[in-house]
Parts: sequence; C-alpha cells; structure tokens
Amino acid sequence: MFKKSKFILKSLLLLSTVVTTNVSATELESMIPTTLTGKLNYATLNYWVDTPDGHRYELLINETNEPFIMDKVGEKITLNGAVLTYSDKSQFFQPKFERAPQAKPLILTKGTNDDAASLYLDSNKIYTSEEYVDVGVEKEFPISNGKVSLVWLSTGGTACPAMFMYVVARQNSLPLMTSEFGNCSDIPTITNNKKEITVSLPGNPAQTWAFDLSDFRLYEK
Repeated sequence: MFKKSKFILKSLLLLSTVVTTNVSATELESMIPTTLTGKLNYATLNYWVDTPDGHRYELLINETNEPFIMDKVGEKITLNGAVLTYSDKSQFFQPKFERAPQAKPLILTKGTNDDAASLYLDSNKIYTSEEYVDVGVEKEFPISNGKVSLVWLSTGGTACPAMFMYVVARQNSLPLMTSEFGNCSDIPTITNNKKEITVSLPGNPAQTWAFDLSDFRLYEK
C-alpha cells in the first residue's frame, strides 16, 4: 500500500477529480464515500490511519489539506472522504474538508553560496552563518499551528561533519531558533514521545540532547 507510484499520488488532486494519462498504470476500480476513524500516523513524508478493525489506509495529502491534520499525528481522528481501490487491490483514503485552511503551510528552505549558509522561512531569511557552507532539514515534527524542524549544519570538512539546531515555525509568530548543539557526529538517533524530541549522537564522548515541546527548551541529558 505504501509503495504506490508517484503517478497515482499526483493524479488524485481532488476527491471528485481523478486524472489518468497512462493506460498502463494501475487503474482505479472504485471510489466509495465513507467516514474513516482511527489513529493518525506519519513517517517518511506519508500520513496513514490505522483503524480499530486492523486496516491501514494511506492518506492522499497535499500542501492544501496538510494543515488540517499535521498537528494531529498520534491522535485518534475522524475524516470524511472516500476509499479509493485500485486494480492491484491497494487502497487509499482521500480526505475531504469542508472549508479551505486558514493558513498556508510554513516552508523552510536553504540557500548557500561560497561564503555562508542560510535558512529561509517562506521567503524570509531567518538564519545565516559564514562558519557553515551547507545546511538542511534532518527531520520535521508537526505541532499546533506550525512545526519544529531539526536542522543540520555542515562546515564541508571531515573534522566536524554536522552540528544541529532547532527551528520552531508557527503561524502569525516570529520563528524561534535554538543555539547550535552536537559533537560533530552526523548519524543522530531521533525519537519523539510527543513531550520532547531526543537526539542521541554517538562519539567519544557520546551526547544526548532533548528539546522540550511545551516550552521549546533545549538541554543536554
């Protein structure tokens, strides 16, 4: 179910509109309106719902409808929409929302040149450093009205492959950024228990850093 082609995901733009241009692709057999209730999960850029009867449905999510659910990961939710079944027997759920989202998703991007690495939230530069030559997002976590991004920073050399920091982006608020942290390891182990995000870094000495999601505080364990 989770290996559906990008063609199918891109072709299902709206509940009532299914566009297919490749007759050799897996064909849509049915679209049945229903209400889906279960636990919302998220990993590797995919959302899915596990229902009480043991079924799992990947959700067809885009930038327009993602704001409705991104802060509900790990919770029991109820969605209106339709179950789409294909000729290979795979199934997806296309949610339908009654109104347009109140705000557009916050987009974190990077910009680099020969002198500095920079971060942009939407089109606004929020961070720049001449100490690093590259920067990127390691992982993102949805929160109420926004998201928390774990960002890596690189000098481009082998002596210190990566350092990290957090960026908190919320609608109608200035972004928050932590200080840089780490021991130069670029192979973090990341966990999130909904109360705090933990980053464990191997090395000599190893380090473990926690980020409190209630007050956005970074500290070393």
